[in-house]
Amino acid sequence: MKKNILIVEDERIVAEDIRSSLINSNYEIIGIVSTGEEAVEKAKELHPNLILMDIVLDGEMDGIDAAKVISDDLHIPVVYLTANAEEKTLERAKKTNPYGYLVKPFEDIDLNATLEIAFYKFNSEKELKKSEERFRKLIQENTDGIVVIDEEGNICFANKAAEVLFERKKEKLIGEKFKYKFSISELTEHKVNRRSKGKCIVEIHVVETEWNKKKAYLATIRDVTGRKETEEKLKKSNEKLQKLMEDTVNGLVSAIEMRDPYTAGHQKRVACLACAIAKEMKLSEDKINGIRISALVHDIGKIHIPSEILSKPGKLSDVEFTIVKSHANDGYEVLKSIDFPWPIAKTVLQHHEKIDGSSYPNGLDGNNIILEAKILCVADVIEAMSSHRPYRPALGLESALDEISKNRGILYDENVVDACIKIFEEENFSFKDM
Repeated sequence: MKKNILIVEDERIVAEDIRSSLINSNYEIIGIVSTGEEAVEKAKELHPNLILMDIVLDGEMDGIDAAKVISDDLHIPVVYLTANAEEKTLERAKKTNPYGYLVKPFEDIDLNATLEIAFYKFNSEKELKKSEERFRKLIQENTDGIVVIDEEGNICFANKAAEVLFERKKEKLIGEKFKYKFSISELTEHKVNRRSKGKCIVEIHVVETEWNKKKAYLATIRDVTGRKETEEKLKKSNEKLQKLMEDTVNGLVSAIEMRDPYTAGHQKRVACLACAIAKEMKLSEDKINGIRISALVHDIGKIHIPSEILSKPGKLSDVEFTIVKSHANDGYEVLKSIDFPWPIAKTVLQHHEKIDGSSYPNGLDGNNIILEAKILCVADVIEAMSSHRPYRPALGLESALDEISKNRGILYDENVVDACIKIFEEENFSFKDM
């Protein structure tokens, strides 16, 4: 659609020249008036897209007075026409926020350029206002409390949610000091005392912004009381479950040690060493905890082995050794139905596997053995060789470390061996300290 323009000019010949030029430039002229009063009346009646306003007009209302009314009440863009460019007049005109000036006489090309710039500026401002309004609505209707804080720490804006959160109308909040400490772009947590609802816990996130062309801070305040209460209940529930699991594991450990008194304490010592190796390898606390539980129950399958075999003082026969080797599978069968948050059953199943695929129960190679089992294997070998057994005296720590060193990368994972040797040689790990 053609843009329509109202011309306010008290010299008829000049007005007709302007009309002719604008029509040739594809604008629609919806009227020509000669006084400020008529300009206001026509603007209210026709609401043009733009008004070309002569500053000097007959009557009590000159162009500047008319433009002020039109701009304030109707929000129609005004471009001034003037033959008088004196400073005092221009200062008055500037206060009405015009969209351009044309000093008479002017060329058609100047008129067109001024109008195009005026329309562009007006449309840009209109879109900006829409955007600001959408943003303001978003801020006002946000369920989080939002306040703007000036550099002196005073609140200069508060949304509806902030009024509810602090139980104060924004008229009371604005001007008050914001009394909660904050860090830019970081979450801080505070307790807020409320008269009717008691204390609540809030998270405050603050970013730098601008308010009235000055540096300020926009704080988003979220009530997290419900979430914190849920987290606390969940924490207590997890603690109960953890204790139950620990009690269950300790019960299993006791059952194993009652069946095999010669290895009493073996699983706890293996657990201690395995955790130390895992820590040296920079594994997560959660993974280390899973390794600890696995180590504590890694011989649970021995409850199916006859006591006379477990305590036999001499060398085992091939048949007896086959029975002993079944404890890895039997342990897996016992543990697989327990819903641990770690691969406990799988670790127990694989803890005798060697990375060259030469061991039992399934002859897995290094690519198919989980890291937890590789760590448990080395810890088990070190503790077993260092301790007394019914069928042999203790071989000593030196022999145990020599075993894993010479078979590093052959039977045992290189990284696990390196970590194990380091904690003994550099960090003075000792089973005697347990």
